[in-house]
Amino acid sequence: MSPANLLALGGVVVLALGLFWPRVLHLGALLYLGAALADALAKGVFSGPAQPALLLGGLLALRGESLLQRPWLAPLRRYLLLLALLLGFFALKALSHPGGAHPLSLSLLHGGAFLVAYLALAVGVGAGVMCALQDLRLRRSPEKAVRSAPLWSLRRLERGYLRVGYLAATLGLGSGMAWAWGYFGSPLALDPKELSAFLGWLSLTFYFLLEERLRGLSRAGLLLLAYALLLFAFLGAPFLGSRHPSRLPF
Repeated sequence: MSPANLLALGGVVVLALGLFWPRVLHLGALLYLGAALADALAKGVFSGPAQPALLLGGLLALRGESLLQRPWLAPLRRYLLLLALLLGFFALKALSHPGGAHPLSLSLLHGGAFLVAYLALAVGVGAGVMCALQDLRLRRSPEKAVRSAPLWSLRRLERGYLRVGYLAATLGLGSGMAWAWGYFGSPLALDPKELSAFLGWLSLTFYFLLEERLRGLSRAGLLLLAYALLLFAFLGAPFLGSRHPSRLPF
């Protein structure tokens, strides 16, 4: 992996952390800008679409961080962060991707990260769905919600486990893209396993961005959709002709 690839990949992971800890947005922006500079030094200024994407994504992340002192503009900050993340993935797609074997540590990181993600999201999604249904009961029939688990307890479980699962999934997806550079020749291939994992991660990202506005069935539905896509990447995609190295032998 070239320095530009490593910096861009690090920027995507750090900006994903920025969903929960906005103070790290400046670090993600600096990684984006560093990746653009490294690519410019290696190939020339604006020699491809990756450099403008990284530059724009870094500036959007910096602008998003500048809105931290204005809590009423939190939706705008999250929107800018989503754009920066998508631009980062586009840049990773546009950068050159030298092939070659990857070290065992990368495979262990990739598999371990997704193992943690599946375990944490299983608890977080379950608690989140229960929380959404309990909230719906409290709004419609408060007397029926008395015997159910307290809303604050479910919410605490949901937040803790979903954050761990999302960050682990981001790390697994990023390391998987590094793996795909050598295996597919591109970090984002139209492979069932990789595509469903990316869509599951994107659904979780939308959930955190829209968390304050989601209620009831829409909240539970988005959570279940995200986890179903990630489970499909693990259990269903190998049967659809996935070229991923972990495909089943039958």
